Amino acid sequence: MLIDATELTNGDSVEADLCIVGAGAVGIAMALEFDGSNKKVVVLESGGFELEPRTQSLYKGTHVGRPTYPLDRNRLRFFGGTTNHWAGHCRPFDDFDFSVRDWIPHSGWPIQFNDVEPYIERTQQILELGKYDYDSLEEYASQLGFKTLPLDSSRLISVMKHQSPPTRFNTAYRKQMKDSENISVFLHSNVLELLTNESASHITGADVACIDGPRYKVRAKQFVLATGGLENPRIMLLSNSTAPNGLGNSRGVVGRYYTDHILIRPALDISLSRTDLDFRLYTDLHEINGGLMFGIMTAAEELTRKEKLTRFRFHLYNLPPRYDVPVGGVFSAIDEAPEVSPLSKEPGSHIQVHMAMEPIPNPDTFVRLSSTDTDLFGQRKLEVNWQVSDAELANAHRAVEICALEFARMGFGRAYSPLLENPHQWPSTFTSGKHHCGTTRMSDSPDTGVVDSNCKVFDIDNLYVTGSSVFPTIGHTNPTLNLIALSLRLADHLKEKL
Repeated sequence: MLIDATELTNGDSVEADLCIVGAGAVGIAMALEFDGSNKKVVVLESGGFELEPRTQSLYKGTHVGRPTYPLDRNRLRFFGGTTNHWAGHCRPFDDFDFSVRDWIPHSGWPIQFNDVEPYIERTQQILELGKYDYDSLEEYASQLGFKTLPLDSSRLISVMKHQSPPTRFNTAYRKQMKDSENISVFLHSNVLELLTNESASHITGADVACIDGPRYKVRAKQFVLATGGLENPRIMLLSNSTAPNGLGNSRGVVGRYYTDHILIRPALDISLSRTDLDFRLYTDLHEINGGLMFGIMTAAEELTRKEKLTRFRFHLYNLPPRYDVPVGGVFSAIDEAPEVSPLSKEPGSHIQVHMAMEPIPNPDTFVRLSSTDTDLFGQRKLEVNWQVSDAELANAHRAVEICALEFARMGFGRAYSPLLENPHQWPSTFTSGKHHCGTTRMSDSPDTGVVDSNCKVFDIDNLYVTGSSVFPTIGHTNPTLNLIALSLRLADHLKEKL
């Protein structure tokens, strides 16, 4: 059922078996795992069904490191969360993403891909992606009448991404949540603090308030934070009545290791040397097996290990060239591509390459509570310190160089990128992926993480955190499919606990 908490009476108390904070993709997907069961589930959502400026303002914060998008503009604080404007690109992590990579500090998960893989097919259905299959790009290309690029597979490979419609959880799952007899969604409900016993080892309840409305308590056996990579740590840090440094933060890890994908859009403009090239497998969406798919390029594991790189991917677009400059000179001494003319704006004469790159986990990038700025409830806002290192810049330069050399080797044309002219400076097309990750990271030890392999907060017996904030590393792919699959795994764990 759906309940507007503004209609409650001040001082009310709500009882549940499970309390999920946040009704975005993760919160809704988790709650529906309990639909029809004998367990009472309460979901607390800060907003209503539409964007409300005062509620959205609760996301405001400050960048104290490298500036990116304003914090209150790249996340949505109403039912369905950021699925109300996500792009829909999906691909699961793989074994390599979960592994310890000795050249990347703080890499490695305490779980493996096979711990999450059983939940991906169910996630495919939730995101309306069609059949779960990411290993058949060559077969699908043949069915569609296309060919994959003739890449040197020791450098780059073609892989497949699925495309969600994209699914808007606000409309796709509102009726099911409304009709549920055991799930109650409380709208306009902002968690001010999680309350604990004297030792801060057990959550006893949540202090919840409406803007200009009543304040009430929720008591449950188990609690799950599912409010995203920035708000998850904020709630934990604000919950400091019995734990002065915040819940789960006795070792100061909550909020650290903040990370996001590094995007360069475009990373390269390719001036093509031929007019018969067909990139539609990569630039267009294609219907296959009840869903939509398209091709991307990524580095072979062999290359990534050999050159000690982070992971990256390339998307191809039929867009006008970003740089109206001659190309080819950068590589004239090191490749054998045919000479091509300066970038032309004629259709079919160029291709644009966008890159997304995995960052290096860094404990000195963080989110923290502001010492001065407060929100409508008088609670401290966030300060975000995102940094990118010289090592990441070197990785980006090498990735772009490899892509340019591959296009030259294939005889398709020559590339221009500011990174190739100035490898010591990020180009103006540098930005972030709006994928806030790592701030309550999963680990085997509370010295290096906030949650264990089951997403339970260390030293607290009934508090769990889920979503992208628990990712120790983030690979090259988009997080949504992976964070939902991980949350379905958590739902199964909580079914056993309850």
